[in-house]
Amino acid sequence: MSVTAAQLQRPKSRGGQLQGVGFDIHGFDQARKAPADLLGRLPWFQERAVQSLYRALPVEARRDIQGEFNIRAGRVREHMAIRYLRPDGARLGGVRLFGQWKRGIGLMQYPGTRQTRKGVTYSVYRGVRKLEQGAFIARLLAGRQGGVNQHVVHRYGPKVEMQAGRYKGKKRQRLQVEYRSTVAQMLAKGRRPERLADWATRYVASEVSRQIDSYLR
Repeated sequence: MSVTAAQLQRPKSRGGQLQGVGFDIHGFDQARKAPADLLGRLPWFQERAVQSLYRALPVEARRDIQGEFNIRAGRVREHMAIRYLRPDGARLGGVRLFGQWKRGIGLMQYPGTRQTRKGVTYSVYRGVRKLEQGAFIARLLAGRQGGVNQHVVHRYGPKVEMQAGRYKGKKRQRLQVEYRSTVAQMLAKGRRPERLADWATRYVASEVSRQIDSYLR
């Protein structure tokens, strides 16, 4: 049996955030000793294998991202989604895994972020700590949701009259929240798309072989 995979990727000009893989499964050694209806069941085996991949690929992608980035598993899951692609005449059956392409992950979301006299130290990549000079940790209103969230911020620009919060009516400099990579950028970084496509191809091949072996027992 052989499995070929086709990567599905949105052009970089549109963000490059969508990463997917489609599969074409054909030919297997068991056909010589198989019942006559086994070949007809191959599309069913393929669909079951891809459905299993639908559950397994986000877990593998999250582990791969966390191997490089110092980020909590829950944060990756919140910003990542997967879609099942049903096969049709022009497209292979497969899955599409993608990350949100909005603003990046705030520095406070990276474990170990802390205030120092010179600024805020943080670690986006595992084992690498940096200093955001002049930054500080502030409690900011959480927009329409209400409540207060902590963020790493910088002051910038001229003083303006505050419209909300503890300094309402007073003149203060505006605050700029510091963000880093989005999960979409993490997902598309380096050779991660190729690495996940290779892993997914091996996974699907293994799943189809397992189903065939079970059917032939």
